[in-house]
Amino acid sequence: MTIRAVIGTVLAFVLAAPAPAADVKSAEIRPHLGRPTIFLDGKPVVLPMYSPTNLRKPFFQSTTEFAPHHMGGYLINIPRAKAKGESDFFAGPFWVGDDIRPEVQLPLDNDPSLDEQAAHLEKIDPGSLLIIRFGLVEPKSWRDLHAEELFVNDEGARLDSPSLASDLFWRDAAREVRAVIQYCEGRPWAGRVIGYADFMRFEGSHLPLIQGWLYDHSQPMQRAWRDFLKRKYGSVERLYEAYSGADVTFDRPPPIPKDALRGAARDVAAIPFFQRAADNQALRDYLELSAELFHKGFRGAASAAAEALGERKKFVIYDALKQSMLGWDNVSFFDPSSPAPLAFHDMLGGAGHIGVARLFDAPGFDGLLTPHDYQARGIGGVYQPEGAADTTVLRGKLFLCEMDTRSYANDPTFTYGAARNDKEFAAVTWRNQADALTRGFVNYWMDTHTDWFGSDGMHAIIEKQARVLRQSVEWPHETVPGIAMILDDAAALETSGDGRFANEAIFWEQKMGLARCGVPYRVYLLEDLALESFPPHRVFYFPNLFRVDDARIALLRKKVFRDGNVVLWGPGSGISDGVTVGPEHASRLTGFQFDWMPANYPRRVQIRDFDHPVTLGMDQGTILGGPLAYGPMLFPKDGRILGAAWTQQGRNYAGLAVKSFGKGARSEGPEDVPRGDGDWAGVFTAAVPIPATMWRGLARFAGAHVYSETNDVLMADASLVALHSIRSGEKRIRLPRRFDVFDLVAEKPYAQGVSDIRFTMDAPETRVFRVVPAGAGPR
Repeated sequence: MTIRAVIGTVLAFVLAAPAPAADVKSAEIRPHLGRPTIFLDGKPVVLPMYSPTNLRKPFFQSTTEFAPHHMGGYLINIPRAKAKGESDFFAGPFWVGDDIRPEVQLPLDNDPSLDEQAAHLEKIDPGSLLIIRFGLVEPKSWRDLHAEELFVNDEGARLDSPSLASDLFWRDAAREVRAVIQYCEGRPWAGRVIGYADFMRFEGSHLPLIQGWLYDHSQPMQRAWRDFLKRKYGSVERLYEAYSGADVTFDRPPPIPKDALRGAARDVAAIPFFQRAADNQALRDYLELSAELFHKGFRGAASAAAEALGERKKFVIYDALKQSMLGWDNVSFFDPSSPAPLAFHDMLGGAGHIGVARLFDAPGFDGLLTPHDYQARGIGGVYQPEGAADTTVLRGKLFLCEMDTRSYANDPTFTYGAARNDKEFAAVTWRNQADALTRGFVNYWMDTHTDWFGSDGMHAIIEKQARVLRQSVEWPHETVPGIAMILDDAAALETSGDGRFANEAIFWEQKMGLARCGVPYRVYLLEDLALESFPPHRVFYFPNLFRVDDARIALLRKKVFRDGNVVLWGPGSGISDGVTVGPEHASRLTGFQFDWMPANYPRRVQIRDFDHPVTLGMDQGTILGGPLAYGPMLFPKDGRILGAAWTQQGRNYAGLAVKSFGKGARSEGPEDVPRGDGDWAGVFTAAVPIPATMWRGLARFAGAHVYSETNDVLMADASLVALHSIRSGEKRIRLPRRFDVFDLVAEKPYAQGVSDIRFTMDAPETRVFRVVPAGAGPR
């Protein structure tokens, strides 16, 4: 047991009644030096924060280990309660059956009460502030009373999850929000509470979808389905036309379908991935209805928070809207006994997370808080928040990311990229901090059920990082022109609903190619392009812009098809006009002409032209793509052909091509020739994912600054640059101009007036540097 842990154990036995601290009059989110920032009583701060488990022993132990760092804030949990006469993991103190009120109704299940947590933290870390964590999971006592409100799957089984169409659940969830806030605001320590973190139900996801069930056949959903079709189509004639002449009326609507992706393997293989409306109208309608229901429920919960707070200025953030996770099937990842399915719906479309940009104006919604991705978080991996981090920051909302970094201290199986020693812990957490700082959000340390940070060695690293976080409040944040991945979170409407393509083209592309190309990248929603604050980028990647229409083309002409930018089109870009699929729609969007093959088949592209800037320096053995089969297939047949497709029947089609429009890309022709509207270049690939070397070529072609050539993980904004690597040796970071450089990890100056940062790396390691324009002095 560490010295900190011993102190914590002693203090746990001498807890007094909660003592009020100096009140914080206002905690608001405002812009400060280019990023959304917490303002406490009008002063901007970046708070080092820790979120402990709510289990009694590790709570007191771990918080006492963090206290010497003088953490700015702690995220504390609503304690679990003992349900009467039953076992219920999610039983809470405020919600019993239909009775929801701001008082403790059940005895606690050995968790420390909120009063105990607040008193302990004030005693060991005086002046520290609180964010209250809670969720919206109904107790079993509620489900027992309202079985008719629960999800019913394709086989007629009722699951332990409310229907998205259950108005009763959403109403009671909003009541739970009010009860939590009203209770906390009535405690003596309420002046130390600066915000609330709503983890919603299963972190904003939909449990039946995680369990493999898309369609809900419950009575609430049947009613919502009927009402939705009547609103959408307006007349029986339009409904009849949409459902291809089926014998339907509003009193006898088309049935909620059963999931074709759960069918026999041969049948599933025959379903085209890209779908015309006549073939997937029921799926489209069901996903649109799900989005309508989720948006309504989300807004209801957010409004309840705003109402409960009233005139009190405190922020409310949510664990939800994980758009960069499109396509991730998490059952097989977390459960070794569950095989990865041959087809699965993306984790957001069926949960109603479509068009979520519309939610950012919801009263009571001040930002997001999510974990970071589990798939590749260890050494050599990347730090990618599950939530829409870059969109949140761009829209002026707070984004917090929980660093539940597993470690040798309490994870002997080393799951989820656990650090095996202090060196690995330093490499991983400095990478994580650098990613957050360069993207404009804030990390906090977090434990779920134990103490992953239980060593003095790790806390020496945390102490240094906490100092950096505090200092960062005065560092300007500005996104440098790099690579923008633009996501259409309504893309599933044009498909069979299978999430595997998004898994390859979005989820893994971030980890395997983008993060390692030496050029900073960001992930945005399509709607973000319309914002005046959207920052300039050089390369735009549209992995799932499947639907083309006049409004979208107009937006791209205004923001993307200009200034020498380079656009990378994914395999299905523009394949649909919302009604039919075909090469003519893709041509309208991309400017390429296409060969067309109406089949599902794996895509592979062999690079054959190594003299173009996009492919210059790539290895002759480079082959894009993989075994995932999807279609119909598009193959470019004009522009400059850079690669050949390996596809069905071995047809001699092109798989990678580049085409310039107007004056073309920035690197084409003299640098002093200005470029404006209509001057750009497009690259179409028939296969994904794309390797880091090709991303680097795309960036050079577009005139973006390349910081690193070594395929290590590079992070940068205008004030910071960082490199994470698992390969030792000489490293070089090229800067866009001359800077004065300070080494944040070593806590000492590096050099003045330099355009290169050179160092020897002892991997695994992360180096983080503060950069200030030469001669400008501290900022």
